[in-house]
Amino acid sequence: MTTTMTPKSREGQVAGFPKEQAVALTERNAYRAKSIRRTGTDESPVLFHFRKHSTGMHSYVHTMEAADGTEQEIRPADFKDWEIVESRYPGYLEDLYGSACSAYRWNSFDPEERARTDIYRHERQLCADLLSIPEEKREQYKDGYRKRLADWFGSLSRCASPAVTGPAGFDRRKQEKAEQACQNKQEELESWRERFLAAMKRMQDKARPEEEKQEEAWQSLKKDIADSARTVLELDTGKIRGYNRALFVSSILNKVMTYVNRGEVEIVQKAVDFIRNCNEGVKKPVITPRNRFFQFPEMAARVRERLLAAREEENNEIRFDGGRLVWNRQADRLQILFDDIPDDARRKELKSNGFRWSPKNKAWQRQLTMNAVRAAKRMLNLQNT
Repeated sequence: MTTTMTPKSREGQVAGFPKEQAVALTERNAYRAKSIRRTGTDESPVLFHFRKHSTGMHSYVHTMEAADGTEQEIRPADFKDWEIVESRYPGYLEDLYGSACSAYRWNSFDPEERARTDIYRHERQLCADLLSIPEEKREQYKDGYRKRLADWFGSLSRCASPAVTGPAGFDRRKQEKAEQACQNKQEELESWRERFLAAMKRMQDKARPEEEKQEEAWQSLKKDIADSARTVLELDTGKIRGYNRALFVSSILNKVMTYVNRGEVEIVQKAVDFIRNCNEGVKKPVITPRNRFFQFPEMAARVRERLLAAREEENNEIRFDGGRLVWNRQADRLQILFDDIPDDARRKELKSNGFRWSPKNKAWQRQLTMNAVRAAKRMLNLQNT
């Protein structure tokens, strides 16, 4: 038996929305409705739960929640009597609903429901992504996301299923090509999204205070060291067996050596102090005091001095036929700038030697090391310069 609800206001529930802000509730926009009220009334809004329950494939139940927490089913046929007064999502993709329906016209028995599912899923993903993107980049992301999603819908609209169209005269080979093209468009959207979000994370990390980045790096290293040191101590006390103690000690040395080579003196010193604390009160030290590990802070200080001196030097370059080889000491990169776009063979050679294209610097580059210089001179036939 269905319970009749009288909407009432309750604490924490938005009420009294101006009528001009409300929009009609429809199957097309129901996915973004948060609260609704009867059209043309001043009743307090009630919470709307889109697809609160599933009753089978592509079959869902929507509910609205009364002030006392009881819920009542609301059918799509009754949406016309209600209006949205508060939304969960802005509706960035709602105008793509028609394209989404067309995308499933030949390959689904319920294209409208599949379209609503896709719009809901992608709108939710888009809004979640925007939370991690700087405000000045959000419009660019929305435009790029919408374009690639529309391209995918367009490609999907050329895919057909013999179960929907009928098997007579069905061109299987043509459909295989259409399905591959559709998959490529979907992968393009996913790949672009991953690259964009990764670039935003790098940009935000670069803008973070140096102290915050240092602390995060230390906490990560500390966890790795603690795990290895704990295993070493358990091996020494006989709690566990069957592992090679030397490998765990080497793991600690190698992880800390990474920061030594970067000149991260403070982090290296914290790592050494941490191991000293681990050595206190145990019969056998995790790392013996004679080990070079305890000289790492001095080694890191010398590396830092060399890096600072190198960055203060002026950049220099060598001309070659078709471009320039640049020592960019401020960016700590060896860069190759070609006058013209290199051919496929040259690009493969660059990648195999560790060089990657930098759109920002318009150059093929890798970290400035002696190995990088030797590789570049060998590729560009500059060994005698």
